[in-house]
Amino acid sequence: MSTLVIILRSISLLAFGGPLLIRRSGRRGELRTQALRGRAARAPVVANVAAFGVFFPSLLIFSGSSDSSLAPLAASLGAPAALAGTALVLGSRAALGRAWGFVAKASPERGLITSGPYRCVRHPIYLGLTLVASGEALAFSSWPASIIVLFGIVPTFAWRARAEETVLSRTFGVRYARYSSRTPMIIPYRRCSRPPGAV
Repeated sequence: MSTLVIILRSISLLAFGGPLLIRRSGRRGELRTQALRGRAARAPVVANVAAFGVFFPSLLIFSGSSDSSLAPLAASLGAPAALAGTALVLGSRAALGRAWGFVAKASPERGLITSGPYRCVRHPIYLGLTLVASGEALAFSSWPASIIVLFGIVPTFAWRARAEETVLSRTFGVRYARYSSRTPMIIPYRRCSRPPGAV
């Protein structure tokens, strides 16, 4: 059984590799964009990266025994959750296309993206990365890593999302207000909104 647990844990770790392969496409400064600027705007990004910086060591240092009776169940639930999160991140990135950036930016020329996973939540990449981290914590049976997801990663993603929404509101105004009123921020607690033509 411990071999199966080790394989599933490895799969959950490899799931994080997909989002790491995302590269920025397009030319710098190609279009006029609004972006997060200044120290205060970068703070949520730095806090989020720091949360992940603490998460990974805790995941590996405080992982549960692969021989425990619950380890196969935890790993068989965690690995698919991590893979589902990766699929959501990659699908969201594909929907954004050239509008994607590590630091939030918005451009009237590129438009407001409301298709794909953005029909269901305003920040599906953050939901996907949270699923990846939660799946890894579960697969590794790591309570410290789970606590970091809950009190470090999730709050810093919410902070990043709020900062990004300032940029999106400034760029798209009433259009973004309408979109955000019918589309949940990160947790898809209601039906997906109508297709982009209805914005």
